[in-house]
Amino acid sequence: MKRAKKILQYQQNEFSVLNKSALWLGNVALVFITPFAINNFINGPLNVAVASFIVTAVFLFNTFTVLVWKKYYSNISFFVLSPVILLFCYFSIPAQGIIGVLWSFPGIICFYYLLPERQAWLINIVAIVLCTYLSFNTFDHGLALRISATLSLISAFTAVSIRQINKQQFALHRLAITDSLTGLYNRSTLNDLLNDIIDSHHKMADNSHLMTIDIDHFKKINDQFGHDQGDEVLTTIGHSIRNTVKDYGIVFRYGGEEFIVVIEELPWEKTKRLAEQIRLAVSEINMFPELKVSVSIGLSRLKPKMTRIDWIRESDRNLYTAKKQGRNQVISS
Repeated sequence: MKRAKKILQYQQNEFSVLNKSALWLGNVALVFITPFAINNFINGPLNVAVASFIVTAVFLFNTFTVLVWKKYYSNISFFVLSPVILLFCYFSIPAQGIIGVLWSFPGIICFYYLLPERQAWLINIVAIVLCTYLSFNTFDHGLALRISATLSLISAFTAVSIRQINKQQFALHRLAITDSLTGLYNRSTLNDLLNDIIDSHHKMADNSHLMTIDIDHFKKINDQFGHDQGDEVLTTIGHSIRNTVKDYGIVFRYGGEEFIVVIEELPWEKTKRLAEQIRLAVSEINMFPELKVSVSIGLSRLKPKMTRIDWIRESDRNLYTAKKQGRNQVISS
């Protein structure tokens, strides 16, 4: 399920602070840094101008990768942009004095918006040490100490803020892609995954299968035992399906008492056996002495020219047949 994990990771990246930051900082760099780079190129110092143009170029490259390739390469910011910003500080503070120091403040902050947390810490420590060293060599010690303290405080405040933002973004991401009751992936996540699988299948035929699983007599469970017990049945069966599927596929709650399992890279016969294992695992759940819990399963393999709707519809038809023939069975096609 490498492709499925890749899709889910991409969705997580869409919520990432780094992705959004790389996009907007590229625009900011173009508007605000380029004029100063041109001025330095004309009036000097030349080394500061070159560093400014490189910083702008990397920012714009990051914007391009996020917009066009849908991916942000943080390693480029770490290995290219960060050293250039440090060089910019190294040249600008001795050459421009307090003006060079002022440029170090946005540099300190932007590291947290462009780099993973630990990399940002590392670069910030190096930047603060460098700026402190240059300040003591350029200004009187009282001013240099204040510069060092201010940079350190800004770095610390930004680090705390970014950590809280990342935690909130991760929580929002989990809420957006998972079902709140069962913890399984939700229907909106399923659509993106199926579309990607189908696009790939049309280019190169591979083993892709879809299971639609429905809890038998679920209305009876709700009516007889209450909705709280019904929710517990949904959660227990959802976890049983996920534990049986393991790494062979990904489980989604499709809605109500219905689940969908997407299987990739598994031969058809093994997939049919896996569906039977899911059915047997659920039938062994003992929650109500007077009522046996079971599921019906419709299984469909992806065929040429199928759309996402066609694939789900065929699986649903097989599920309906399983229900019609007595429930607690697997029908495949």
